[in-house]
Amino acid sequence: MSSLEHSTEEPSSAVTNVISDGLFLNAVIQGRDITVQLPREIIPALEGLPPGSASFSGRKEELHELTHSLAPGGKAIPLLISGLPGVGKTEIALQIAGNAKRNPGWFTGGALFTDMQGYDEARYVTAEQSLADLLRALAIPPEHIPNGLEERSRLFRATLAAYANQGRRILLIIDNASSIDQVQPLLPSDAVNAVMITSRDNLDLNARRHSLKVLPSTASVDLLQSMLKNTNGVHDTRVEEDTDTAKEIARLCGNLPLALQICGALLADFPGRPLTSMKQSLSRAHSRLGHLERDTRTVTAAFDVSYQRLTEDQARLFRLIPINPGVDVSSGAVARLAAIEESAADRLLQDLARMHLVEPGDTWGRWRLHDLIRIYADGLGRECSVDDQRDRALDRLLDHYVHGAHAASSYLTPNLTPSHYFRRQIDAIRWLQAERANLVLTVGLAVKASRYEASCALASKLAAFLQQYRYADDLLAVTYTAITAANRAGNKLLEDEAVNNFQKALAQLKSLEDVIKGLITAASIFSESGDLRNEAATLNQVGNALGFAGRLEEAATFLTASAELYRESKDRALEGLALASLGEILSSAGKTDEAVDAYSDSLELLQQTGDFHGMGLVLGNLGLARQQMNQPAEALHAFRSALVTFQEIGSRSEEGKTLNNLGMTLRELGKYREAITCYSRSIAIARETNDHSLEGSSLVDLGVCLRSISRPEEAIDAFCGAARAFENAGDTQSQGRALHSEGVTFTQLERYREAVDAYSEAERAFRVIGDGAGEGMSLSNRGATLRSWGRFSESVEVLTTAVHFLSQAGGTELAAPAILQLGGSLATAGRSEEAAQVLARAAEVFARAGDRLEEAKALLARGMALRSLGRFDEAAIELSRIIPVFREEGDNGRANVARMHLADILKGSPGTG
Repeated sequence: MSSLEHSTEEPSSAVTNVISDGLFLNAVIQGRDITVQLPREIIPALEGLPPGSASFSGRKEELHELTHSLAPGGKAIPLLISGLPGVGKTEIALQIAGNAKRNPGWFTGGALFTDMQGYDEARYVTAEQSLADLLRALAIPPEHIPNGLEERSRLFRATLAAYANQGRRILLIIDNASSIDQVQPLLPSDAVNAVMITSRDNLDLNARRHSLKVLPSTASVDLLQSMLKNTNGVHDTRVEEDTDTAKEIARLCGNLPLALQICGALLADFPGRPLTSMKQSLSRAHSRLGHLERDTRTVTAAFDVSYQRLTEDQARLFRLIPINPGVDVSSGAVARLAAIEESAADRLLQDLARMHLVEPGDTWGRWRLHDLIRIYADGLGRECSVDDQRDRALDRLLDHYVHGAHAASSYLTPNLTPSHYFRRQIDAIRWLQAERANLVLTVGLAVKASRYEASCALASKLAAFLQQYRYADDLLAVTYTAITAANRAGNKLLEDEAVNNFQKALAQLKSLEDVIKGLITAASIFSESGDLRNEAATLNQVGNALGFAGRLEEAATFLTASAELYRESKDRALEGLALASLGEILSSAGKTDEAVDAYSDSLELLQQTGDFHGMGLVLGNLGLARQQMNQPAEALHAFRSALVTFQEIGSRSEEGKTLNNLGMTLRELGKYREAITCYSRSIAIARETNDHSLEGSSLVDLGVCLRSISRPEEAIDAFCGAARAFENAGDTQSQGRALHSEGVTFTQLERYREAVDAYSEAERAFRVIGDGAGEGMSLSNRGATLRSWGRFSESVEVLTTAVHFLSQAGGTELAAPAILQLGGSLATAGRSEEAAQVLARAAEVFARAGDRLEEAKALLARGMALRSLGRFDEAAIELSRIIPVFREEGDNGRANVARMHLADILKGSPGTG
């Protein structure tokens, strides 16, 4: 062993070595006995720690605990401080060192600091290089510093031990180390001198570990305030005057010290810049990291250094994790995202956690990302979306959550066989509880990604759980979102189911009025706190809820207020979306002029903020509003603009819907050939994207167009295809309507047998979903067709049933056309007395509704029935009344028929009608 003794001679300013029985190997010194002569005074190098920040805030308890872990006495164990990039590891190490050195007798030998630059390839410092610097700091003459890692380490440890033996304890800070190879050779062997190591990684060292977290919100605000005052003086009171905005800035920075320091420096550069300006700069997640940079300091650069050290598999997993919408994610969900085994996902997640790029969640097997790292990883993921097959990863995640929710719901739904996916009911419920936030958010994520059916399916499977466990707010959210998804998918069946679940959520909240009151109360709370954005968002929800309830005037008031608040808070993107919602409400209320103004203002804002998808949707709605205003040329321009927008951003689904709307407008303009082209393109896109609902809608519109230009055979093929498409979409109601249209076309071709079959199929479809009105309409048309076919008795029977269904579904006004048809069939069947009674009833219903033309038609048929019964005076009175009505309505054909019958009666000719 080496023997180190303190010299009794007059000291020099350097350490000297007395070698006995030694061997010289170049500049390397190896010896059995070494005498090290230490300087009497502390060497300046040992006092040269980098300064700590004057703006350091928070971490009081951590600072106290970690400082006292370095106190003398007992065996010194190295302290490893690790944490994510920018969390302040170096800063707290320097603060600890400063505190420790101020304690008398703790580190009489001074302190050493070495920055290993472990995450910078260009400036990476090896242990051997660092040891040379440390030995020089300890006053070892350069000529006595050996070459070679082991020899330098041995001399360094011997020198530190000599200091320790003389009661001159040293604190060594090894900063920014990335591997044990950088650290291990620097560690003292004397168990007296103290060591602090900082690293982004949990290095495999025999050390006490301390994982540094982000700052608490209050400390983050204090840090901003301290930076402004230290730079600009005590008169910079922006933080005190706007604490709420400062808190919001801190939140947007994820309370990460590096991000806060950059914000503080940017604000300090311009004392007149309000905090609201900084908040606005950071408000958009996709551009936030771009605003967190000043000169060479950037948050992105700090993250880049860690990301570049990842393996290919680690990097791919890191990029995929942000697809999950919740704050944490399970290993199983990550495995599905990456299409790997769960055990492999766990290993990769643990690797990332050791590098502090992900954090373990509250329970084992769950993981989360810091907000800024999530934004960073998401940005990388979008850049690598093709290589990572990001769309397929999203589909796998959706499938994972839908499948899990379906299996779990089997334990909560009566008469369902429990799934084997979970062993017990308690396991299913625990899964639902753990994943609730993710599941709720995924319903919205699916809508955003145009996976409408997945959104509806997940919402449907969650409904029982959310209802039974009284998560009424979540139930309200997912069912409202599902209504939007079903509406965009054009799937009436799914929409009806979502509406039903939405109503259950409202029932849990007692009433819609309670929901609205609760939202208005929330808005007032946000208003009092000055949180304009959340107040605006809440008023927007109130407006949408009122619109859903059909209270359109009130909805417009709240949506207008929401847009104004977004304008006041200078959030142009959200203002644009609020105006778009306002336009939809105004259009539904028939105020199309005002709707057009709202859409135009919305378009301008969305264009400024680069929301092209939103622009496309608003242009489409603008086109529909122009259609309502009977302005087909303007509608055409809006739809064509929407089409170009969706084509430019590659939104195939929305492109297909817009082509369908464009086709309808062209049809109205009589441009049938162009309309057919649009429908055909829409159908092709629908089949390409597997959008059965769009395919069915476009085929129906194509059929109507073909029928209009006397191409009924092709129209029948289109209606038949539409029925199949709607069946594939699970939209039984639309399937029934397509079959009904098919029947109408067969009737026009006088192919009565096929028409009757089509109507019968339509009736069955409507019957399945309990649509009495739809079934009644098809029955009515089938009855009329049977009369044309000469099967009068069947016609009367079917029409009698139709009148019953329609009366139950919507009263006599809805049933009136069928009543008129029934009267005609009774007359044709020779049952004139009954016909006269039924037709009188039809005329009375049309009169109450103010429909003079249909009333006149019923009275014409009744007059003819009365004439056949020999009741000429009554017939003449009816016919005299209706001739002027037909003339006024422009129906000269029926006016002539009525006049002819009246003339025959007046001449005394009995006639039969």
